[in-house]
Amino acid sequence: MKKAIIILILILGLPAFSKTITGEIKKENQGNFNRIYDNEDYKPIEGALVKVPAKKYSTMTDKDGVFQLKTNINSPTIISVEKSGYKPYSLTVNSGYKKNPIIVGIEKTTPNDIIIETDMIHLGDNSFSENSANASEFSLSSTGAFYSKDFKINPIGDSEVISLVIGSIIGIDTLQSQRMGQSRVKTAYSNPPEIFCNGNKIAEIKINGDNQRINIPKSLINASNLVNITIKTGRNIYKTESIDFDDIEFTNLLLEIK
Repeated sequence: MKKAIIILILILGLPAFSKTITGEIKKENQGNFNRIYDNEDYKPIEGALVKVPAKKYSTMTDKDGVFQLKTNINSPTIISVEKSGYKPYSLTVNSGYKKNPIIVGIEKTTPNDIIIETDMIHLGDNSFSENSANASEFSLSSTGAFYSKDFKINPIGDSEVISLVIGSIIGIDTLQSQRMGQSRVKTAYSNPPEIFCNGNKIAEIKINGDNQRINIPKSLINASNLVNITIKTGRNIYKTESIDFDDIEFTNLLLEIK
């Protein structure tokens, strides 16, 4: 069986604050407040949890879907949105949000959606340079070199597509990340994090970014519909005395079948 490897090239921190950001579409920004709304009927969402993991800050939206960020954001920083009945969503913002409000439309979950993880996960060895991509945003200690989760999915229809969505991922110090100015490490670089489904590599992630989508071949799903998703961080390819794992953080893992 051939391994399907997808190289994802989404740019972390790309300014997009003149538009409303959603999981699928962009609509013109209206109003002067940070706001969360339903992506289908455009109604405000009350009680959505808005988190800034790097700042250990969280707040809730009011009846108008409005929220305030009473924390200091000076560099590209992940903001995560959660609400029961909706797909988790995250995006990277910078200090520009103070002049151009964050208005986000989130999507309702479907019976086939599997929310794998909404916490921030840190992989690596807790040894990284201050020049590592987004190192100033790291908020946790490492849980090891890989993350793995088992779960069961509903039977898949012939016309349905399976996708793994990674809400946000930072800290990747690949050569591509250096060339794009995300990583400022000059003397070394790492191989990319690898994504596995049921033991088969399905993707390498070479660039930091938000809402990266990876298609999963149906042939990898067994008859019992059991699924294992594993994410392995990269390693410094110049290190010879001992293994030096690349420290990365990610949040909001979602499996979509549609």
